[in-house]
Amino acid sequence: MHNKKRKNIIKKDTLKINKDRSLNNLSFTQRFQLNQLYITKCPYVSFQYAFSQTCTVFQADDCQIESISGIEQNQQLRSLCLIYNKIKDISPIRTIKSLDTLNIGNNKIQDISPLNQLTNLKILKLFNNNISDISQIKDLRDLKELDVSFNQITSLHSIKKFKSLKVLHANNNKITDLYEVQYLNNLTSLYVGNNEISDLSPLSACSSLSLLIENNQITDASPLQHIQQLSYVQLEQNFINDFQALTQLQNYTKYNFKLGNQQQPSLAQIQTSARMKTISTTRSHLENISSKRTVLQSHFNSVTNKSELLIDAITNVQLNLSRKLLQVFGTIEDASQ
Repeated sequence: MHNKKRKNIIKKDTLKINKDRSLNNLSFTQRFQLNQLYITKCPYVSFQYAFSQTCTVFQADDCQIESISGIEQNQQLRSLCLIYNKIKDISPIRTIKSLDTLNIGNNKIQDISPLNQLTNLKILKLFNNNISDISQIKDLRDLKELDVSFNQITSLHSIKKFKSLKVLHANNNKITDLYEVQYLNNLTSLYVGNNEISDLSPLSACSSLSLLIENNQITDASPLQHIQQLSYVQLEQNFINDFQALTQLQNYTKYNFKLGNQQQPSLAQIQTSARMKTISTTRSHLENISSKRTVLQSHFNSVTNKSELLIDAITNVQLNLSRKLLQVFGTIEDASQ
């Protein structure tokens, strides 16, 4: 009897390849029993041949990849990352139904409709592309995290179907309203800074939220008082004059309140709950600041009066003051003094 020749399989959990200009395909990895394969800055790599059939995590970043034709041969993949490339067409991915994590940020993608078939996706990152329409992925109802920041999106239409969504990154787009967000009952983190949003009222329906909504067109912060647990809020570079509504903030576990570029609000308006930890101002025009029971870190801004503020519970106040106004505060005192 003749013994059949057995192909040598090398057991190796993770393989990393960096800056290999001779690498043009990944067929050699079929000799490895891999779980994870990472390649970085390998400018001539292609997907003409399948790679290790045991590999479930694959990342190819900053490889100047333009075509991903052939990647569909790797049906076993669960996590795929192709960031910082030159990809336009993502249709080959649509048949890899096992994917639960996909990161194709920083490419040249416009059409995301092929992803609508990947209904097992839990994490989807599409940041810094040329996307304008996210209704193309309306059937991805099991998503827990979605990142569509730095695109050309004007509307969050159809996002209300993402009932499992916990984290949404949609900053640096052209979004004008948050109407659909009120239907996301599981949402805990919302990043929508640098858009064109003026109305916060849809957020009243949220029960627990960390919110970054700086550099928008907001004038009224009162809807925030209805959020049961607001762990963080960043409102700088808006147009809010009246902070009286924030006097109702009583049920918050940790509240870091960032102001900036506001139109002359008085900090005396903000009589906070005992749980507020930090007030931080950036490029503000704040008036009426008196308490030295807190730690003041003062550098570059325009506070003009420190006469009325009484916020006993705050443990840290960061005020960026102009150098000329530092003398108003004198020596910075520790909160314990």
